[in-house]
Amino acid sequence: MRSYGMALLLPLLLCSCAKDLWKDVPEFEVLNFTCPVPGSKFLDDDNFVCGWSVLGPLDPGKDASIHTELFQDEGLLNGNRRAPRGSTWFRVGADRSEEAVCGQVSFGKKFEKYRNAPQRSVFYACSTLKCSEDHTGLVMRLVCPGKVKVWINGKPVYAGEKGAASMRSEPVMVRDLALQKGCNRLVVKYMDEGKDYLQRRSFSLRLTDAAGNLSSVR
Repeated sequence: MRSYGMALLLPLLLCSCAKDLWKDVPEFEVLNFTCPVPGSKFLDDDNFVCGWSVLGPLDPGKDASIHTELFQDEGLLNGNRRAPRGSTWFRVGADRSEEAVCGQVSFGKKFEKYRNAPQRSVFYACSTLKCSEDHTGLVMRLVCPGKVKVWINGKPVYAGEKGAASMRSEPVMVRDLALQKGCNRLVVKYMDEGKDYLQRRSFSLRLTDAAGNLSSVR
């Protein structure tokens, strides 16, 4: 009887260990990542992560910083999490307007109906990169006019308290990053910092290899 009980328990343990952590990720958040891209020399939107689920606006509270956690495990947030009252989820892609720079993701217009939201609003942008192999030594190049924090697979990889002057500023470079074979969760947390915040809600993010070779994100 004892061995029979263990025989029943073992499959249950194996099933729990093999749980698919990404089974609830919305399909529109999943993008295929390839790096390097042979022969690619000139930047276009496909070299940036431009498909995001954006949640906001959220009130960070008085004296909050970009490090103030608004959700448990906020670095693993995805579009299936229920939006708190007064906020909503939007799907956001590349900004195709004439004034936008390559790879710019702008989400201010999506939230225009929330003009009465607190000036110091917080937004979360979530995306998933699917890789056919492991990648190491990657470099993230990030431009963001607001305060920002970035996680990859739940691990914080960058936090900036001072936003870029504009979307045409030189990117912040974060080196020695890794993506694993399969799905990788990216989360960007954005905090407004200026009076013109409705026009400043934007960022761009791309990954290259250590030599600067471009990636493809589709």
